[in-house]
Amino acid sequence: DEIKKRSSDAEPFNSYTKSELVRNLQATLPPGFDTHTTRHYLIFHNTSREYARWCGGLYERLYRAFFNFWRREGLKLEEPDVLVALIFRDQSSYIAYAKPELGDAVTSIIGYYSLATNHITTFDLTGIDKVRRNNDRRGSIKHIRQILSRPEAERTVATVIHEATHQLAFNSGLQKRFADNPLWLSEGLAIYFESPDLSSQRGWRGIGELHPLRLRRLQSSLASRPSDSLFTMLTNDLRFRDTRQAEIAYAEAWALCYHLLRTQSDEFVDYMKTIGSKGYLSEDSPETRIRDFQGAFHENWQEIDAKFLRAIPSWR
Repeated sequence: DEIKKRSSDAEPFNSYTKSELVRNLQATLPPGFDTHTTRHYLIFHNTSREYARWCGGLYERLYRAFFNFWRREGLKLEEPDVLVALIFRDQSSYIAYAKPELGDAVTSIIGYYSLATNHITTFDLTGIDKVRRNNDRRGSIKHIRQILSRPEAERTVATVIHEATHQLAFNSGLQKRFADNPLWLSEGLAIYFESPDLSSQRGWRGIGELHPLRLRRLQSSLASRPSDSLFTMLTNDLRFRDTRQAEIAYAEAWALCYHLLRTQSDEFVDYMKTIGSKGYLSEDSPETRIRDFQGAFHENWQEIDAKFLRAIPSWR
């Protein structure tokens, strides 16, 4: 696809009021959806109110942690008025709704953030076979926490946090929708925020912990890692769109964010400011992408790569 035409007018942009948002969105959803409101989220659901409350609590904990994290890093963000999440009662109804946007891949995706709609969409994850046991009860918040704090639910909870992080990044000024956002940065940050904590009854507690699954995947790939791996990841998104390379690309993206935020956080914030200032509908060349990166970190990519590779064995 390519942009055929750009136009603008002098009319100021006005957001929907909350009541307008509810009315307009419910008109696009199947019958039977209710709403659950938290301080920052408007959750449309046709699952149990208890599950909607559990998700609302998880989203709010992430919201507070997200803004506190960037505030500590010296980056002032804009807090959005309201964020929208859709929760379907089961996977089949979720698939029917999401397939026009996700295509056949929808069967392997348990939740996603849409740049087009600006919504998170998922379904009641306590019904997934791999996290349920025969004697499970799903009615109360206590039972929901029991199910989703199990080791087999680790990736499930991480996915919810991952997609909600994308939504926060694109609604706070950290990143800009429909601008040039390198995928390594978008995905690396979302994974940095998603790191699960199974010592917490709620399955997730904080930000920036070591991510054992991604670290193992990265370590297993280092022996065959191309010498220009960092360069290709910084300058284009092709590896993330190639199913044969995507898993390693995601692991390396997380690891680079983890490394840079630990060792050069001020420079990382400068880089985020550069990315957040990109114009709408822009598309940077590989040369611009590498120039932005090296300009923020004041080193060439080879020097950064060497430090990155030396750091990995020390991560515990």
